[in-house]
Amino acid sequence: MDIENVMERFALMADLSDKAAAKYKPFCEDAMAEIKRRAKDDSAAAQGILCAAAASLALYRWALANACAGEESFSAGDVRVTKSGMNVETARQAWRESVAAAAPYLKDEGFLFERIKK
Repeated sequence: MDIENVMERFALMADLSDKAAAKYKPFCEDAMAEIKRRAKDDSAAAQGILCAAAASLALYRWALANACAGEESFSAGDVRVTKSGMNVETARQAWRESVAAAAPYLKDEGFLFERIKK
């Protein structure tokens, strides 16, 4: 995976300029590291979909961070300012869909099959 590819996808999904998205590079790096750790196939065919999964995870974390940032709108007299941002549930759904699409390339960490000794 390539951090620049993840950053480009993240910026596109978050509707941020490249300069504004650069502030959130740590989110992308952490998400990319997590996806790399879970990847069972790092072939060239898997790269695009794994980068998309990493970008979606970064987007979800970015949406959570923005949701915790405080007031969404305020008004002073006739002036009203509304903060627009990605809905956390929308970002979560994007993450779920991208990880489902990447499932063939990821280890299944939610299932364990072991024999029980008697």
